[in-house]
Amino acid sequence: MRKAKRAGADFIKVYSRLDRESFLAIADEARRLRLPVCGHAADAVPIVEAARAGQRSFEHFFPALFGVSGKESEVRRLIDAIKIQGKGTGVHDWFAAIHPADWLACTTYDPHRAADVYAQLKESGAAMTPTLVMHRVTDLPDDVVADKERLRYLPPGTEESWKADLAEIFTKGRTPAQAAQHREIYRHRLRILNDMHRAGVPILAGTDAPVMYLNPGFALHDELAQLVAAGFTPMAALQAATRDPARHLGLQDSLGTIRKGHLADLVVLNANPLDDIRNTLRIHSVMTRGRYLSAADRDRLLASIEAAAKT
Repeated sequence: MRKAKRAGADFIKVYSRLDRESFLAIADEARRLRLPVCGHAADAVPIVEAARAGQRSFEHFFPALFGVSGKESEVRRLIDAIKIQGKGTGVHDWFAAIHPADWLACTTYDPHRAADVYAQLKESGAAMTPTLVMHRVTDLPDDVVADKERLRYLPPGTEESWKADLAEIFTKGRTPAQAAQHREIYRHRLRILNDMHRAGVPILAGTDAPVMYLNPGFALHDELAQLVAAGFTPMAALQAATRDPARHLGLQDSLGTIRKGHLADLVVLNANPLDDIRNTLRIHSVMTRGRYLSAADRDRLLASIEAAAKT
C-alpha cells in the first residue's frame, strides 16, 4: 500500500478473491494513506460492511445480489466454500463456482432487506458501477454478436480471440438449465439496479471494455441503453455518465455539467437522446478540452485508428 502511494497511485483497486482479513487490512491502511479503495467486492465481505470500511465504489454487479437475499447466510456458505483450483487466474472456475450463489440470491430476493441495504449504501456514499454490458456478455453469451463496423478499429483476430475466451470462460460446461438461470439472473440484475437507483444509491456508467465484445468508446453508448432498459429515464442514464461520475471523483467544479467556467467537453448530437437514448450514437461533432472536432475531423480520427488497428 505504501509503495503504491509513493509511486503516485490515485486509488487502490481490490478484487473478488481477497479474504476478509486482507480486505479489512487494505481498507484500514487506505484510510491512513488517504487513498480511496474501489474495484470488485471481495467475496468474503458483505457489500454494506465493505462500504462502511471505506470502499468508495463497487465495479460490476456481483455483490449486490448477495446482500439483498433473504437467505444471505446460505449464500455466504456457498461463497465461503469456493476453492479456485484453475491455472492462472482461474476465471472460469470462479464464474462456475459463483453461479449457485448467484442463483440462490436471485430466487430468494427480499425487498425489505434490500431497502435496508440500499439505504445504508446511500448513507455511506458508496457508488455502484454495474457494467451491465459486461454482464450481458457473461449471462447471455448466446445473444452476443460482434459488431462488424466496430471491429474495424480493433486488431485483426480480435473476434476470434473473443469467441475463444467466451467459450473457455463462460459457456464451457454450461447446461441448458444453467443458461436459463443466467437469463433470469440478468433480468434480476436490471430490477435490482433500478431499485438501487430509485433508493438514491449513486450509479456510475462503466463498461469493462475492452473485454469480450466490448469496444472501447462504443460500449458506453450500449451501457446507456442498458440503463434505460433497467428502468432509468434517458436523462438519468446520461447523468450516470456525466454529472454523477464528476461528483463522485470530486471534479464537479470543472466537469460533468454544462456551465460557465467548466471544461468544454461536449458531444453535439443530431437527435435528442431524451426521446431515444440510442440517439447518443447520432453524433454531429465533439468539443474536447475546448477544441472543436467537426464531423470531418472525427472521420479522419476514426480512419487513422482503423489504419493503426490493421498493423
